[in-house]
Amino acid sequence: MGPDMEPLLRAWSCFRRRKFRQCAELCSQLLEAVPGEQAAWSLKTRALTEMVYVDEIDMDQEGIAEMMLDENAIAQVARPGTSLKVPGTSQDAGPSPAVRYVIIYFLKM
Repeated sequence: MGPDMEPLLRAWSCFRRRKFRQCAELCSQLLEAVPGEQAAWSLKTRALTEMVYVDEIDMDQEGIAEMMLDENAIAQVARPGTSLKVPGTSQDAGPSPAVRYVIIYFLKM
């Protein structure tokens, strides 16, 4: 990578080699000369984003044992007296709203 290399190509080379700070500096120098260079803006934003990248795996402090041995479990059966289904209040007394009655007319010919 010589000094005679094009600045954008040099910045892209730094980005590919994960030298994000140097890439952002090269893009800033290029943008001072040509402020509307969209490729330099895009590469600079990508480099700055990669510099502050946080790996979510590092943030996970809970291990497999804590996940498997969790004491907060949902009960499989309702507690007595807490059920919303009270006997005798079934709503199955009338026809189901899903049933559609069909009326057949017989015509004499």
